Amino acid sequence: MQDTDNLWARISDDMQLDFQDNQRIGQQRATILRSDNHLATIASRAEPYLYLIVEEIERRGLPMELVTIPMIESMFDPHARSSSNAVGLWQFVPQTGRNFGLRHDSWYDGRRDVIASTNAALDYFEYLNRFFDGDWLQTLAAYNAGEGRVRNAILRNQKRGLPTDYWSLDLPRETRMYVPKVLAMADVLSNPDKYNISLPVLANEPKLRVVTTEGQIDLHVAAQLAGLRPADLKEVNPALSRWTTSPRGSYRLLVPVEYADSLELALADLPQRERVPTRSYQVSSGDTLSRIAMQNGVSVNQLKTANNLRGNSLRRGQTLYIPTGGKPMPTASVQKTAASKPTQLAANASGNKRHYKVRSGDTLWNISRAHGVTHNDLAKWNGLNAKSALKPGMQLVIWPKSAKSRDKSMVYQVRRGDSLSAIAARFQVAVVDVMRWNQLDKSGYLKPGQELTLFVDNNS
Repeated sequence: MQDTDNLWARISDDMQLDFQDNQRIGQQRATILRSDNHLATIASRAEPYLYLIVEEIERRGLPMELVTIPMIESMFDPHARSSSNAVGLWQFVPQTGRNFGLRHDSWYDGRRDVIASTNAALDYFEYLNRFFDGDWLQTLAAYNAGEGRVRNAILRNQKRGLPTDYWSLDLPRETRMYVPKVLAMADVLSNPDKYNISLPVLANEPKLRVVTTEGQIDLHVAAQLAGLRPADLKEVNPALSRWTTSPRGSYRLLVPVEYADSLELALADLPQRERVPTRSYQVSSGDTLSRIAMQNGVSVNQLKTANNLRGNSLRRGQTLYIPTGGKPMPTASVQKTAASKPTQLAANASGNKRHYKVRSGDTLWNISRAHGVTHNDLAKWNGLNAKSALKPGMQLVIWPKSAKSRDKSMVYQVRRGDSLSAIAARFQVAVVDVMRWNQLDKSGYLKPGQELTLFVDNNS
């Protein structure tokens, strides 16, 4: 890690490409600088993920100019989709994504997985750079146009006795502008004072951490165990197409660093049957696994996994457990945590409204984190888009969760078979809070008869 508190300075220090400024770069730089909000919007969207990407580029010893690719391809929107069906930060089309190991199904899209797609993109860059004998400008051009098209342009120039450097190649107009755009963005990020721009301050520290779940889990369950809102957890895991992780994996979540320890501890103590909510179904005469699966919107394999079945035979009266299939849990606890936004706003509008004056470097992400609200709620309350950039001096309205909603204390006596995660789930509190209220250590070992103090919702 570089010895700096500013992530932008670290990025600037690691730029490697040596190039001569020219008219094509100047045109792209002027376009970047023309919009006041362009870089601020990119910085706001990039904040949760940028540190992780910088770390991986550094680990591989690649040019830090590659960090500009998601800025140019998707403006750092992991949900971005082009007219050619390119998806994610790095804009992988389906076939190239599959070529570099990115799975895509009804549960999960690896092209939207920040970790997986970054690794795939850097693998692709390393492959292209070997293909073009270490020439990074040709490599960047091939990322845009494909290696075949760039190779053919080189061969044509060789036959004509012309130079074969990137600037001399006859390439499509988009590719002729693509590499200058990358170099112009790298130049602007490296020289903000020279171009009189102010980049929002990003701390040189991780905002998110990978937590391995060791199996399928419902996001409402994971969020409750960690002590954060399900919408916040879903927001930083854009690869997930449902509210449950895929039964096929990947078995990992990105979690805000301040909640990661709580989730890891709780997952270690969580029984398998509590990971994904289920409902029961009693087998009737004539039922088959495929028919039951179709009626309940799940696959036969999911049914088998949930019920530890090896074959397809069923008996009348047998009870099967049906996974919810990634839909929100039909329980009171989930209705509270995953309430619709209009209901949440109405409930909050009870006199505890706050006003916040935006300061330099603020983003919707860090303001929402500091006040315990969701990124999307904060945007909605202020008539903003969830990806909007903020300007210093702007006044924001915040409706924090009422302090009265969790002020009832109670004493709970531990019973045989109880675990911290089960108790926390039962009373809709976070494991880390149960530990803090009762001065428990990380082992979380409980004894039958032990008394725990809990602070629970008045409405529970």
